[in-house]
Amino acid sequence: MGRTKEQVAADFTAFQCIIPSLDIVIFSDGSRLIDGRAGEATLAGAQAAITYPTAQFATNLWICLDNLEVVTRLLSPSIGSSQEVFESFRTLTATWPLRERLPHTKSGSIQIRWVPGHAKIPENEAADLAAKEGAASTPPAPHKSLYASLKRHAKTQSLSAAQSQWEKVAPQSY
Repeated sequence: MGRTKEQVAADFTAFQCIIPSLDIVIFSDGSRLIDGRAGEATLAGAQAAITYPTAQFATNLWICLDNLEVVTRLLSPSIGSSQEVFESFRTLTATWPLRERLPHTKSGSIQIRWVPGHAKIPENEAADLAAKEGAASTPPAPHKSLYASLKRHAKTQSLSAAQSQWEKVAPQSY
C-alpha cells in the first residue's frame, strides 16, 4: 500500500495504545509448519484466554498475527489444510460473547489483527522466538486421529489378531 515497514509498525504500536487495558491481547506466530498445518497456537491461545480469570473483565480478545494468510483463513470459511483448526477457531469465536463475565462487562468479540513481522514489535518478536523453540522441541503424540489412519490401524490390528488366532486353533493337517 506504499508504506514502509517502519510506518506500518508505528501504526500498529499506536493501535496497541488504544486497546482497553482490561482486554486480553495474544500474540501468536502465524508461520505455517513444514507439513502445511497452521493456526494451532492461535486456537490454543484463544481457548486458554476464554477460561482465563481475567476474561470476565475483558470486552474483547485481540489476536495479533504476522501472517496475513493465516489471518485471512481465521476470518473466513476454510477449504485448505488445517481446515479443522480454522473451523474450531470460528466456533470458538462464537463462544467468547457467552463466556462467564461480570454484569458490567460487555460481551465483546474476538478480534484478529495483522502485525508486521520482524519490525521490532517486542510482543511479536517474543511470539516468533517461542514458536522457534516449540518447533525445535519434540512434538507431543497426536491427540486426534484422522479417519484414514484409524481405519488403517484397525485393519492392521484385525489382520494381526486373525493370524494370531489362526495359529492357535489351526489343525495340524487337513
